[in-house]
Amino acid sequence: MTLSYTDLRGRNHLHVLAEENDRFIMAARAAGWSSEVAACPGWNAADLAFHMCKVQSMFLGMLTTEAISPKDLPRLERPESDEGLVDLFIAGATQLERVLENTSDDAPVWTFTGSQPASWVKRRMAQEALMHRFDAEIAAGDLSQTDELICADGIDEKLAVFLPWFGDKVHLAHTLHLHCSDTDGEWMLGPRAGGVAVAREHGKGDAALRGPAQLLLLALWRRITVDEAIAAGAEAFGDRAALDGFVTAFGI
Repeated sequence: MTLSYTDLRGRNHLHVLAEENDRFIMAARAAGWSSEVAACPGWNAADLAFHMCKVQSMFLGMLTTEAISPKDLPRLERPESDEGLVDLFIAGATQLERVLENTSDDAPVWTFTGSQPASWVKRRMAQEALMHRFDAEIAAGDLSQTDELICADGIDEKLAVFLPWFGDKVHLAHTLHLHCSDTDGEWMLGPRAGGVAVAREHGKGDAALRGPAQLLLLALWRRITVDEAIAAGAEAFGDRAALDGFVTAFGI
């Protein structure tokens, strides 16, 4: 169930990226630059904003230079002032959005998983901005509701991109069913040699987590616990130890 660009309520991942970049920097400012970011121990909102600057600068450099690796790119210097950090983020985000808009979806580009079509980067950057916007909002104590299609797309990316990338670092001894209750999105996960098998289908697992896509996405990225997801409206079934163990291993 990989969502196509036209499935995102008429938007594509570049639209989402631009929206989430704007929402991210507003949320980081609202949180206060010294506010702690719970999902990133040791970081405050200013650190999170500079991280976003570095990630977007890295992909921009790999798209616009002949660098073979991010190690070939010049180091991004952190501004001394908070407003300088805001200016750096806005300028870098605007440049990346512009370059991606003019890059064909099927153009091969560098990624941390090897060469991928540019559509991969557009999706990754949209989801990166979304998750870190959540981080900033959590730091501010004001987590907002987000389009369920974007969140379901984030779950799909997490399972399709990061599970293979993690390889044998994540294991399942049981089957697990994930089910979005507010939009199309179901996944069956099970054990296989060297990692986890994923099928985009309905099924009955030894454990299951069902609920709004945003809650499932936040739980899979360990921005909230399974118990917090349940308290907010999700449902867990079957072997809780299997479910909790997978989320713990996969939430990094």
